[in-house]
Amino acid sequence: MNGEEVISLYNNLEREKQDAASWASELKKFVYPFSPTGLPSSFSFLGVGLKNLHDSTAVRANQRLAAAHQSFLSDPGKLWFSFEPSAALGSAVQKSGPVKKWLRDCAERTYQALAESNFYTVNHQALLDRCGFGTGSYYGGISNENRLMFAYVPFDSFVFAEDEQGMPNLLIRKFEWNAVQAARWLGGAGKLNQPMKDAYRDETERIKKKFTILHAVGRKENYDPLTDKEFFSFYVEKGNKDILEEGGFGEFPYMVSRFLKWVGPWGLAPARLCWSNILSLQYSRRITRMLGELKAFPRLKVSKDLVGRVSLRPGGQTVVGQGDAVLPFEWGTVGDYREVMNEMEMDRQEVRSAFYLDMLDLFGAQTGQMTATEVNARLEERLLAFSPTFCQHLNDFRPMMLRIFRLMLDARLFDPNIPSELMRPNGKGGQEFNPKALPDVVYNSKFAQLMKQVQLSGLVGSQDTIANMAKFDSGVIARFDFDFAAQEVVRGMGVPESFIRNDKEKMEALQEMQERMMMAQPPAGEG
Repeated sequence: MNGEEVISLYNNLEREKQDAASWASELKKFVYPFSPTGLPSSFSFLGVGLKNLHDSTAVRANQRLAAAHQSFLSDPGKLWFSFEPSAALGSAVQKSGPVKKWLRDCAERTYQALAESNFYTVNHQALLDRCGFGTGSYYGGISNENRLMFAYVPFDSFVFAEDEQGMPNLLIRKFEWNAVQAARWLGGAGKLNQPMKDAYRDETERIKKKFTILHAVGRKENYDPLTDKEFFSFYVEKGNKDILEEGGFGEFPYMVSRFLKWVGPWGLAPARLCWSNILSLQYSRRITRMLGELKAFPRLKVSKDLVGRVSLRPGGQTVVGQGDAVLPFEWGTVGDYREVMNEMEMDRQEVRSAFYLDMLDLFGAQTGQMTATEVNARLEERLLAFSPTFCQHLNDFRPMMLRIFRLMLDARLFDPNIPSELMRPNGKGGQEFNPKALPDVVYNSKFAQLMKQVQLSGLVGSQDTIANMAKFDSGVIARFDFDFAAQEVVRGMGVPESFIRNDKEKMEALQEMQERMMMAQPPAGEG
């Protein structure tokens, strides 16, 4: 692929983004918290010009939903994920104690590395884009000091495409560099093209002049996994169509998360489901503010005789004589606008519902007057509504988690004593990590636990029914695997995995309990 092909591909994908970009330009006005002002003067709703943000309901809803994503899906205060043995290696490896223990240690080291990096800051920025525009993205890599590093990718700076499974496999990012920045990134001025070299030689132009750069990363159609990397990488100077650097990645380095998917690769923002309500709030809020000003500072009708003699300041006195025909009085007063306030409240509720704030309110609400059955029923109703975007994010986020795992593995940040089940011959008489052994990512976030609790509520609630049935037929007990059920219940409640014994440890504990019981029994003939 040459520079001209990269630019042509970018232009094609940019045309496909037009609908999403058009919506983003509107959503940015009244939803995205970083752009509340600077609206075009021609923008209006129902004939009323809206030059500024009048109502911040959607802005605050977007901020709260993004913060909830961070808290419920990737809470920095707890280990919100785990690595499990890959199903591709077979059930024997999945049950291997050494493999599970090594992967558990990897998860703890990864969690610590993420906490020491800028992951949570950048992730929150991308979540604001995901909830505000429908799509958010960032880059994930590792520094020369073997520290994880992440870079936020603004919504209007990239285009991307999907593979046949709907996963992003090509992304082209556009940004600007001056000659000094380009030389520093590329490793010297000798790697610049001619226009950039010319600018670099000039003391002013080297800083002042900007060059548009495209960074394209995509999956190769054919590659040798033993000698080549799966994804290509090109840095292209758009003006002269020159390739500045060519390289590759073993994994897709960008995370692209969509809120919901409808048509095409770009996400559907929740604000698009209540856009008319958002505009109506801007209109109504401006009208009620104007009406409020009229109520505070009413119009006055003053006779000609009193012109220049009426005092409108607080405590002001207007002296009138018997000959003055008409005293000042209010006119054109404000009517009853309670109906407008009611409409605004309904619009706010629609916006809150579209941003799932009613579900978030339930998570934090006091439920002392509700039974456990009622709580689970309401929780299940809201979780089912939120689960599509939750599952979409986990699906989009998984490649980045595997990239982080691979980056730390290659940087030797994990325990070097890798179980033999995860290794394979490298063709040079040694061993290397088996690509098929990349772990399955399991999320232990608050939201994942809430979903598990809903699923397990039927299990816990059925205990009394099973116990009553067993009174008539004791064989009912043998129908159920209570040992497995107990493990699932405690996992669903967020109990650490290290607290749960494996099969071998369980048998040893049972044997020890039996020995203690036998020792506690008095010898035969005593008593």
